[in-house]
Formats: sequence, C-alpha cells, structure tokens
Amino acid sequence: MMKIKKGKLLIDQHDKNYLYGKKFGGNYVPETLKKPIEDLTNLFEKLRYDKKFLKERDYYFKNYVGAPTPFFKLKNLTKHLGGAQIWCKQVSKANGGAHKIYNATVHALICRRAGKKYIIGDTGAGYAGKMLSMAAKKFGLKCKIFMGTKDIVRQAVNCRAMKKNGAEIVPVDSGSKTLVDAVSECMRYWVSNCDTTHMCVGSTVGPNIFIKICAWSTAQISRELMVQVKKEFGRVPKKLKLINCVGGGSSAMGFWNEFIDYDRNQVELIGVEAGGP
Repeated sequence: MMKIKKGKLLIDQHDKNYLYGKKFGGNYVPETLKKPIEDLTNLFEKLRYDKKFLKERDYYFKNYVGAPTPFFKLKNLTKHLGGAQIWCKQVSKANGGAHKIYNATVHALICRRAGKKYIIGDTGAGYAGKMLSMAAKKFGLKCKIFMGTKDIVRQAVNCRAMKKNGAEIVPVDSGSKTLVDAVSECMRYWVSNCDTTHMCVGSTVGPNIFIKICAWSTAQISRELMVQVKKEFGRVPKKLKLINCVGGGSSAMGFWNEFIDYDRNQVELIGVEAGGP
C-alpha cells in the first residue's frame, strides 16, 4: 500500500520513474513518444506555477465552466434513509453536464500556450470528446476525436454534439473497436503530428503527465467542496464520508484531492466501481 505524505499534492508523490508506491503509474511509452511527453511535462510544470496562467484558468473555470457547482442537502433522501445527513456536490451543473469540462478547458489553455492550433483526444462514452470539442470551439482550436466504431454507434447523441461543435470524429475500426483502441490510435497520430498538435487524455490514465494534468484540473471540484463544507458546517465534520464513482479516476481524484491529508477516522474516501468488464 502506498503511504501518503501529508502537505504534498498526491500527483507529486511519485519517484524518479513516475511510479506511485513503486507499483502504480509510470511512463510506459514507445521511444518515439518520449520527446513529446518530456516537452509537455516541462511545459506543464512551468504553467502550474505561472500566476498569469492560474489567473486565466480560474477566470474560465468561473465564467465558462460555471464554478462553483452547487452543494446542497438531499433532505428527502436523508429523511427516508435515516441516520447520516446526505449531501450532494452536483458537478453535472458544470457547462456541458459533466466534470470532464475542467480537464478539457485546461488542456485547451495549455494547447494555446504551446502555440499549437490543433488538439486531439480519445473518447468512449463520448463525454470526454464532447467536452474537448466544446473547449476547442471556445478557444478557436481545430479538434479531432478518436473513437471506436462500436462506441460511435452506441453514443450517437454525443457524436452529434461533437460534430456540432466542429470536431472531426476519427473512427477506429481495429481491435475491440472501443476506447482502448481509440487511445492507441490517438497516440499514434500524436507521434506524427506533435509539433502542431496537443493531445488530451480524458482521465487519470496513460503516461504520468496526463494523469497529473487531469487530476490537477479536476481538483477544482474538491477546492470548491472544501469551501462549501466549511461554510455549511463551520469546519470539516468529525465524521465525513466522500462517496464517488470510479472509472478512469478523473472525478474521484477531483472530488477527494483536498481531503486526502485528513485522518481516515475523520474523512473516509469511498470509491464505487462497476464490477463488469
């Protein structure tokens, strides 16, 4: 089990090989991807401490994404179940209807800072692609979304939204014809076009830099939540459970980030993950 160091962001608690707890994470990429990943890593490490960039990020989080999203008590459910108070952090109120917009917005800002005009990404259920197409349109970037042909059929509504935002959907017909193959095809395209194109990964997966950017972006959710919790209760309650769904990890990392340093006897982080394939 990985031991968490207090007072240090979780995304920075890796060793020189970008491994967390000597077991998780890393940069397992082909030689051709090492240079673009190093360049992106160096750029992000500068931007995350750049006051002008942070001011720009915060401006668009507030005026484009719609932060902060609501936090309110589910009174009827609390009464029905009895026991603990049940509260909701409704991130679906963010622009586009999902937390993915935080990550997409930051990637679009990074793309613009890098002087690139093209942004690409992968998507499965379609939300990451939809949000990236929205952010690309907002910041005047040309966008390609790589998507498995099976997912294109299943997620027709989000595909229409992507096209409406001006994105080109690139069908991926190899392998399982789903997300994993879309990610691979997207990376292959990036290798050949990294001088003009920025790549966005929609969750906390892949080479370490994409995990960092995504978690850093969605951490806005827990920053808002910390303020809202203290406003409602005067402090962080003596007993608090933060329950979040877990798939790729983008919303969970964002929801938990500010509370990771707390003792587990006070703040319990609970992830609910599907048991299917």
